[in-house]
Amino acid sequence: MRLAALVVTLALGSILGNGTAKAFDCTGATLASSIVICSDPELMRLTDERQEAIKEARGRIGEEAWPDLWENQKAWVRSYATACGIQQDRPPPMPVPASIRACFKRAAEARIAFIRGYGLAPGTLAPVTQQIGPGFDCSKAVRPLALLICADADLSRVDLLYNQAYWALLQQLDPSARKGLRQEEEAFIDAVQDQCGMPRSGGLTPQVRQARDCVRGAYEGQRNRWLSRLSGPAYEEATRPAERHLALQRDLEALGFLSAATQIDGAYADETRNAIIAWQTERGDAATGLLGELDAREVEREATGRAETKLAPPPKALGPRDEVPLTASGNVFRVPVRVNDAITLSFVLDSGAADVQISADVALTLARVGTISEEDFIGSQIYVLPDGSQMNGDQFRLHEMRLGNHVAHNVVASIGPVKGDLLLGQTFLSRFGIWAIDNTRRVLILGSPQ
Repeated sequence: MRLAALVVTLALGSILGNGTAKAFDCTGATLASSIVICSDPELMRLTDERQEAIKEARGRIGEEAWPDLWENQKAWVRSYATACGIQQDRPPPMPVPASIRACFKRAAEARIAFIRGYGLAPGTLAPVTQQIGPGFDCSKAVRPLALLICADADLSRVDLLYNQAYWALLQQLDPSARKGLRQEEEAFIDAVQDQCGMPRSGGLTPQVRQARDCVRGAYEGQRNRWLSRLSGPAYEEATRPAERHLALQRDLEALGFLSAATQIDGAYADETRNAIIAWQTERGDAATGLLGELDAREVEREATGRAETKLAPPPKALGPRDEVPLTASGNVFRVPVRVNDAITLSFVLDSGAADVQISADVALTLARVGTISEEDFIGSQIYVLPDGSQMNGDQFRLHEMRLGNHVAHNVVASIGPVKGDLLLGQTFLSRFGIWAIDNTRRVLILGSPQ
């Protein structure tokens, strides 16, 4: 995972030196599993969360039942690290490989879900906060598979991503082929229950929770198979970050194309498809029912404009252009840019840079405050440096960049060296019909966004 690798590279020294998790002290950590946990802030957070879940479970089940849970917990502690390829009698590889950290994370999340449900009555769902997904109504969940997905925040997100791919493929297919895909999906659900040993009825038992990793792997595998059959706007829609996928449904509702009675669940079923078709038809575009990237940006633009019209006072007229003061720094100009509405940074104005570029330490800061995640990464790109050499860099999307009175959404950016300059490149500047530098007055002139 790109973001996890970035966190380890920048945070390992300070965490092992003086970092402390609430569940245990990382200072002087010697157990191999503890070293792995202390190498990753997310694993440290999950350790704290697990300890809180254990404390809550103890209070819930009472002291008489507590010894059984404690013995179960000790057995899990002895086993999960080995299952992830870590032996306690030898140090882990450093830096800790992403695959091991990912395994530890899955084990921790599954354990937290198990503890939160321990001792609950069958069918009772443990509370989940800040959950994204699933792609169905949890209030109607009856079968153990659905109950498990609803009770687990990670599985809920996996299910939403799975549904994104399914509904995009369904829309891409000719109507005559859609029945076959529906049958394929039904067969997949049956196969998951058989493969993972899931009963067809009953509550959310410990046995059901133990199938969590099996279910996750099956859903991710099926999603990838469906993605391989997509192209063009369908692929763009299916691979969009889950949060933005949901937000676009809300935008269609705000624009009056989607009924307020429709559940905003990320499943682009008939109601959402009809709303997209109605929006495309009104604009005179091809009514595909698919929300590719160009259409998505236009929906966002229209929804933002509608919101500003309703909620904000009339803006001050800026004329045909906007001017942003520049600060001279050696042989370059710098401008202040607000990134993801979280932090204002000084960028070097660099028209020769293909992308916006931020340094690795800034990327870590944005990750720590929760404004970029794994889903924002979109691939990698070969960059030609000024000296003619080449560099391979990860690309991701910044949700928002604000410069002066102008805001650009979903700007492609790349990660540069630690402590390197932040570059304001063409993925931002090209959003404007006209831009220029007035060297005499030291201002950046921006025209209206395209």
